[in-house]
Amino acid sequence: MEKDLKDFQLIELLDIKSLLPDYSDKSDEDKEAKEVRNKAIAKIYDAIAKKLFNEYHIKKGDSTYDFLEIEFYYFDDKHPDVITYERNLSKGQWFFHDSGLDISFESFCPKDETEKSNNQNVYYGGILIRSLIRNDKKIFTGPQKCTWELFDTFNAFDPCPTRFPIIEKKSADQQVDIYKTKRWINIKDDRAKVRFDGLYDSYKENLHKDYRYYIKHNIWNNIKSSEYNARPWNKEEGVKVS
Repeated sequence: MEKDLKDFQLIELLDIKSLLPDYSDKSDEDKEAKEVRNKAIAKIYDAIAKKLFNEYHIKKGDSTYDFLEIEFYYFDDKHPDVITYERNLSKGQWFFHDSGLDISFESFCPKDETEKSNNQNVYYGGILIRSLIRNDKKIFTGPQKCTWELFDTFNAFDPCPTRFPIIEKKSADQQVDIYKTKRWINIKDDRAKVRFDGLYDSYKENLHKDYRYYIKHNIWNNIKSSEYNARPWNKEEGVKVS
């Protein structure tokens, strides 16, 4: 019987590695076992998205930011989402990378290449923040803009803890319609073949999975696709999360 993910705390859901064994007793690597495990990961993503969109926001100083759009990335030996940035962090930490800012999953990726080559002992990932809306209704679209807004200026000599962004529970939960669609991965295929080399097939396998989540907010109507070409429903509407 599958665990009821809605009963987990958000921080617990960020430890994907520890949750997965509860979903399947199969240890072989046949197609059926792999599909069961992939569905389990997708369900965890769904559960995290529901909590982030409905129950949590980011607080920085006097401002709060609701989530509008997020993307999920997770790598392990049976789910080789190779575009995921490597990291070695505890769950819930901010993680900066070339594309933007993640809320990190529990992650273990040693720097030693010999140890790393044993993929059974390596797992890492996180949630990329793609779009936010501030409490004054200003919208920030795209991972870099979100990062710049949350981590813009800090006093180098007298840091103020309240100026650092934290994820906190809202005073009251809300229920919004959540959709998921393909991630926005802007890499041309010829470059991907070079970048991922022998892992190109794994890259392609995960490329078109519905790992990007968003909510429909009226303010999206003010954002033209020419201003934000990664707008979630530019081509087709996503799948509603039940």
